[in-house]
Amino acid sequence: MNCLALSLGFGILFQVIETLIFTYFASVSLADSRGLFPRLENVGAFKKVSLLPTQAECGLPHRSTFCHSSVDVESIQSCTQRFCTQGCPYRSSSPTYTALFSAGLRSCLIPDKNDLHPHSQSNSTSFIFGNHKNCSSFPPSPRLVEAFTFTVWLKPEREGVMCVIEKTGDGQIVFKLTISRKETMFYYRTVSGLQPPIKVMTLGRILLKQWIHLSVQVHQTKINFFINGLEEDNTAFYATTLSGSITDFPSSTIRIGQSLNGLEQFVGRMQDFRLYQVALTNREILEAFSGDLLQLHVQSHCRCPGSHPRIHPLVQRYCIPNGAQDTTNDRVLRLNPEAHPLSFINDNDISTSWISHVLTNITQLNQGVTISMDLENGQYQVFYIIIQFFSPQPTAIRIQRKKEDSLDWEDWQYFAKNCSVFGMENNGVLEKPDSVNCLQLPNFTPYSRGNVTFSILTPGPKLRPGFNDFYNNPSLQEFVKATQIRLHFQGQYHTTEAAVSLSHRYYAVDEITIGGRCQCHGHASNCNTTSQPYRCLCSWESFTEGLHCDRCLPLYNDKPFRRGNQLHAFNCKPCQCNGHSRSCHYNASVDPFPLEHQRGGGGVCDACQHNTTGRNCELCKDYFFRPVGADPSAIDVCKSCDCDKAGTRNRSLLCDLIGGQCNCKRHVSGRQCNQCQNGFYNLQELDPDGCSPCNCNTSGTVDGDITCHQNSGQCKCKANVIGLRCNHCNFGFKFLQSFNDDGCEPCQCNLYGSVDKFCNPFSGQCDCKKEVKGLQCDTCRENFYGLDIAGCKACDCDPAGSLSGTVCDAETGQCTCKTNIGGRRCNQCLEGHFYLQQNNSFLCLPCNCDKMGTVNGSLLCDISTGQCPCKLGVTGLRCNQCEPHRYNLTMSNFQGCQMCECDSSGTFPGTICDPISGQCLCLPNREGRRCDQCQPGFYISPGSAAGCLPCSCHATGAVNHICNSLTGQCRCQDASIAGQSCDQCKDHYFGFDPQTGRCQPCNCHLSGALNETCHLVTGQCFCKQFVTGLKCDACVPSASHLDVNNLLGCSKTPSQQPPPRGQVQSSSAINLFWSPPDSPNAQWLTYSLFRDGFEIYISEDQYPFNTQHYLDTSLSPYTSYSYYIKTTSVHGSTRSAAVTYRTKPGVPEGHLNLSYTIPVSSDSVTLTWSTLSNHSGPIEKYILSCVPLDGIQPCDPYEGHETSATIWNLVPFTRYHFSVQACTGGGCLHSLPIMVTTAQAPPRRLSPPEIREISSTELHVQWSPPLEPNGIIIRYELYMKRLRSTEESQVFQSSGWLSPHPFAESTSDNALEPPQAATVITGLEPYTEYEFRVLAVNMAGSTSSVWISARTGESAPVFMIPPLVVPLSSHSLNVSWEKPAENITRGKVVGYNINMISEQSPQQPVPVVLSKLLHMAKSQDLSYVVKGLKPYGIYKFTVSLCNSIGCVTSASGAGQTLAAAPALLRPPVVKGINGTTIHVRWFLPEEVNGPSPLYQLERRESSLPAPMATMMKGIRFTGNGYCKFPSTTHPVGTDFTGILSRSYHN
Repeated sequence: MNCLALSLGFGILFQVIETLIFTYFASVSLADSRGLFPRLENVGAFKKVSLLPTQAECGLPHRSTFCHSSVDVESIQSCTQRFCTQGCPYRSSSPTYTALFSAGLRSCLIPDKNDLHPHSQSNSTSFIFGNHKNCSSFPPSPRLVEAFTFTVWLKPEREGVMCVIEKTGDGQIVFKLTISRKETMFYYRTVSGLQPPIKVMTLGRILLKQWIHLSVQVHQTKINFFINGLEEDNTAFYATTLSGSITDFPSSTIRIGQSLNGLEQFVGRMQDFRLYQVALTNREILEAFSGDLLQLHVQSHCRCPGSHPRIHPLVQRYCIPNGAQDTTNDRVLRLNPEAHPLSFINDNDISTSWISHVLTNITQLNQGVTISMDLENGQYQVFYIIIQFFSPQPTAIRIQRKKEDSLDWEDWQYFAKNCSVFGMENNGVLEKPDSVNCLQLPNFTPYSRGNVTFSILTPGPKLRPGFNDFYNNPSLQEFVKATQIRLHFQGQYHTTEAAVSLSHRYYAVDEITIGGRCQCHGHASNCNTTSQPYRCLCSWESFTEGLHCDRCLPLYNDKPFRRGNQLHAFNCKPCQCNGHSRSCHYNASVDPFPLEHQRGGGGVCDACQHNTTGRNCELCKDYFFRPVGADPSAIDVCKSCDCDKAGTRNRSLLCDLIGGQCNCKRHVSGRQCNQCQNGFYNLQELDPDGCSPCNCNTSGTVDGDITCHQNSGQCKCKANVIGLRCNHCNFGFKFLQSFNDDGCEPCQCNLYGSVDKFCNPFSGQCDCKKEVKGLQCDTCRENFYGLDIAGCKACDCDPAGSLSGTVCDAETGQCTCKTNIGGRRCNQCLEGHFYLQQNNSFLCLPCNCDKMGTVNGSLLCDISTGQCPCKLGVTGLRCNQCEPHRYNLTMSNFQGCQMCECDSSGTFPGTICDPISGQCLCLPNREGRRCDQCQPGFYISPGSAAGCLPCSCHATGAVNHICNSLTGQCRCQDASIAGQSCDQCKDHYFGFDPQTGRCQPCNCHLSGALNETCHLVTGQCFCKQFVTGLKCDACVPSASHLDVNNLLGCSKTPSQQPPPRGQVQSSSAINLFWSPPDSPNAQWLTYSLFRDGFEIYISEDQYPFNTQHYLDTSLSPYTSYSYYIKTTSVHGSTRSAAVTYRTKPGVPEGHLNLSYTIPVSSDSVTLTWSTLSNHSGPIEKYILSCVPLDGIQPCDPYEGHETSATIWNLVPFTRYHFSVQACTGGGCLHSLPIMVTTAQAPPRRLSPPEIREISSTELHVQWSPPLEPNGIIIRYELYMKRLRSTEESQVFQSSGWLSPHPFAESTSDNALEPPQAATVITGLEPYTEYEFRVLAVNMAGSTSSVWISARTGESAPVFMIPPLVVPLSSHSLNVSWEKPAENITRGKVVGYNINMISEQSPQQPVPVVLSKLLHMAKSQDLSYVVKGLKPYGIYKFTVSLCNSIGCVTSASGAGQTLAAAPALLRPPVVKGINGTTIHVRWFLPEEVNGPSPLYQLERRESSLPAPMATMMKGIRFTGNGYCKFPSTTHPVGTDFTGILSRSYHN
């Protein structure tokens, strides 16, 4: 037995056991690359434990007692009674709640069973709150107690502040909760009234259109806010203190989704709104969120109290408040102090003890108890077990294990005072490494606090065989494995003695420690034991994987897997697959040293990729090759031969393994045999030599070159030459000559006079517009002038205005005009004349304007009407008279005729003024030119009435009877009189006397009256509020001090003074402000501000009263102060209620040290900082700031309570400055900044390359670096493919060094030039669209741009399909054609030329050859109707396809017009043979217009012979005859056919 002293700490004990494992190898010199093993730890801590019998635990089912044991012998001989109970001191189950959506729902709230929160149960319902006025829920409203909690699921769907819940009573808020995307506000009322709201910043936690769970937990003056359960450290999102307990009203109402005033409407969804009448614990908050209660190791059903709702993060037995530090002393026990549950046996705390029930007899003691411990998450290597007893030790212990959960229990070790109880000898011999013996316990053990240790490798005094060679002993390695452990206790030292109380007879254990480690096969030094199952963190240099690092990585099987030991790591060896395989396997037959780990290798690569083969994927497959000097590890090292079977001998597709040269035909070249040699083109599979000669016209080629394009055969033409063989002038050019460097010279057609820029390439004649002539179309024809962009314009002289027999000027087009006529065409009158139409001609007549009436004396008139421009108010064609109601037309009056402006109320209706003098016709009692004045004694009627009214002056009040002629106001004789008739008193007077015409003064007292005015009859003055008396000269009762400056007149004692309101500014200042009393009752007030009963400030104020302010400074941090106001007037004083405010915490003190964790990721950095003391107040948050040094996008800061944070979404390969602040409510303490550079990452956001056309076979490709290089760019690769093709090929690669921080690097850091970012791709097809993408590579990876397409330049077309010719009529043919493919057109088609090359009539045996351009069709046209042809003629046509470079002409297509009636048949030749016989012969028609005709001979008889009139008589139809007379024979203008009645003969 190995008994260790209790003073030996667990950490030291672990080191001792590990030393035992390695002690026998101390003399061996260990290599640096030895195996890695996790450190030993207590693998049984906090695992599941069970007990048999199940009820063998104290305190079950009811409270029980036992005798306390200690190390003193006296304790066993007496009984110090202790109690045991397993009940919870607080709640042991979740409380009930009120479902706020169970009642009070309005019809405007729409239930929804589809959109539910993530943890919804079946048949759940959410409620939709729309943007409706007065739409909310009114659930039951229980009265609040000092602690309560409400929880709700929310899904807000609009911006802005929205009310979640509001409880009101008597129209006043009890509490209200509002949310927005940025902040959550909580309003509440205490006995002191409505308090300043609590603001919780929730930016980033409350998101639109996403479900969130919100909980508010209140316990007396503590309030905590939770969002989506608990934070990572199981704390509240925000914790703070209320200024007092929330006060509810006896009768109150809860409103959900809207405030009492109908504002702050919630728009979105709510679900599961619960109100608890207790403060939920943090675990219960999580249960309300997820449905699962966070399980604890010890008595998980026992809950924390509402005052301390959070489980202590270090000791689960205790509870602490939210917002408190982990080291706080403010903690309470969650468990009963008298509880001794079984879970105390492995809670890693020797201060707690499990106690069994009292064993009442020897039988129970001999049967004992069995404790089982499940290691839960995997098979561990166990090296020792320590049992620390609180009670006297058992006299026998049996230890068993399960190596795997599915296997039976195996005996592992026995301990006994006398091993015969197990049928074994004491300290028996261990014959094998996995043998089991019984170790004898000593005769005497401690009365309490004794321990038993089972050391598996060294269970002394007998040494286990192989204990000093553990890593080479498979049996011993198997012997230490366990997934479950069972301990059976029976018997007991000391308690069976007669003098010992039976209540000492129980088992009690402080702790059972199981020292072990994860099974990682020597390839990991750390293990994650929190996962299910546990997982070894395999060392990266071991190249292993699996939960236990028990197999090699797929590409590291060059040697078979071996366990690491204390001497050698035996890391897995990599296969040499050159990056072309994802896995390999070991084959001992190819390993030259199969028994050694460090030499040789038998790795065989599996399923070689990228067209490679071989054991190491070092060869290329058939029909693939490796370029000379290529990297064997490159992904595309094996290129396809891609031999062109049209160019290879015997159509072979094989190529050389290195270099890839295919076997080419005679006139074929190129690696792929896909090019013709110079001077040859048109690679064809059937051509034995491969290609045909070019046959270029050297007069038209550049420098007489004879080479042509590989595919089309297009020769390299001079600038102005076109044609496949370069044998035609381009359109717009003429005269092909070999000595001309451009081949042909320009036509130089006049741009304005020619139809187009083209001319006859042989004669140079341009195609002129119809009104233009000349070789170059630069001269106008007769009766035209002014050649310009529109051509020549017709003179178009007006025959009525121009002289007959004259023509216009050839340059200007001016015609020769008649008298008084002008204009270029002689169609306008000269100035001073106007136009008069006369039949088919016109005259120009003089204007004859009157200078007195025209504007500015003008003599000009309207050219079409003759109207002169009249002044204002002047009329007439010649402007020689005034308009009605106007007068005074003179030369000096520049304004024209003046308005009469007669007063309508003073003149007779319908009259006008004199046109010379302007005098109006006045009504009686009116006078003046405009009749706008009254005669004396009268005044103008008010309103719109006509005439004048007589004055009504008072006989004694007025001076006389004459009044103001406009207003009717009389002139009063005394200063006290007023009114229009002088019969009323003025202000400040009263009592008008009609006899004297005077009034009496008011004489109001100025100190008490509002003004000097009194009642007009009684003389009563108008008094101020606190003044009375006829003259306002006395104070009302309970008032005094009449004062002229007092707006109330007198003063009373002020009343209802509101308490001061405060805003806590800092840790040492509170800003106080207060309003005047609700009833000031005085003009002047004096305020005295008292703090904690002492006067600290005095101020005075007068009406109108203002809000008073005072900043109370030099206060102590985080201290509560009481304030009230004393308000005094000249009559008395009053006092407000007292209010209490607390100052904010101060600025933290100490040193804040910031550091970061290595390695640094490419997009994140983990930083840690020291914890500060809370002497200046509780630390509310830490703010970690992040600033990029390169001016790129800012990074998101961290804000929270943790002392470490990971900053994400950083830019790779970028330097950042980090600093941290520790903040209280009073300020923040800053750390020194540190600089961190993120790691490289594959580049991103690579834009497609920019492509510029160089020629028909060349493209210039250029690209920019990635917008996010994320590291140093070392290589670019350019790939190309044809449009819509899937086969791509690399056409360019460049290497170099391009850093995103060039100015931050030294010369040695950037010795290489940046990789080339532009190239020219040659040998392309003309007018062909290609796609390109670029690949950028840095040290961490690569990225590719998207494909972008570009087209090569145009080239002359190579072929045109013959047209199809179809007859439409006897005179027209339809010529149609098809547009060839783009590889034929080689450019954008600009048009088609339809040419007639021959015609053949029926009479012509041989067609007439000609070359006639019929039409130039547009690019979209595919047919043309040729008209004006001869009937039944055969015509041949060609179509020339033209692009911007040149044209190609098709072979001819022929068609024949339809037949028509013959034409131009000459009369027959008649020759008399005898009296009854005539010989008639005739010729073919000059125009047969069809096949050989049929002839019909007709005979007619002549009658009425006359020189100009002949009647023909003929026979045409059997049995009938006719006579046809010319039109001149009958009066009607038509021919007439009828019966001949008579005939006349000369």
